[in-house]
Amino acid sequence: MGKYFIIIDMQNDFCTGALKNADAVKIIRGIAEKAKELKEQGYKVIATRDTHNDNYMETQEGKNLPVPHCIKNTEGWEVVDELKPFVDYYVDKPSFGYNNWDAFFANELNDVNPEVIEISGTVTSICVASNFTILKALFPETPIVVYQNLCACLNEESHKAAIKVMEVQQAQIR
Repeated sequence: MGKYFIIIDMQNDFCTGALKNADAVKIIRGIAEKAKELKEQGYKVIATRDTHNDNYMETQEGKNLPVPHCIKNTEGWEVVDELKPFVDYYVDKPSFGYNNWDAFFANELNDVNPEVIEISGTVTSICVASNFTILKALFPETPIVVYQNLCACLNEESHKAAIKVMEVQQAQIR
């Protein structure tokens, strides 16, 4: 049973690139400080990477969000430099939520029953909420903490709505 801090999609394209978001840039330092603090407490740090291929514009997501971003092995796909020193593991996910968290925990971390999972990142109403919901479904007895001030969204209304949804799904909001 381990402790994990998951940083969702804090990639160049979401901070300063194709889908830049000033609010995401504002939380980088806080996430770095939290990652450092939790690593000192024995947590493993996992960073997800939104991962698309060259055919992104042909996908359903690309048709609904026609801005190529996070194309695998490009600078925009990389996690921001300030967070890289803290990352123990990377998870490349082709969609909003990663559907193989259980296999990742079992195979990569040798852990089928995490003690606690803590989450931060971007975008609160899309990828953060999607991954929280998947993790909660897979690990219903694991406390999952969401740091609302270390999450960035497209706007305040969507951020608050996503936080509320995660809270009623039993996230521990901090």
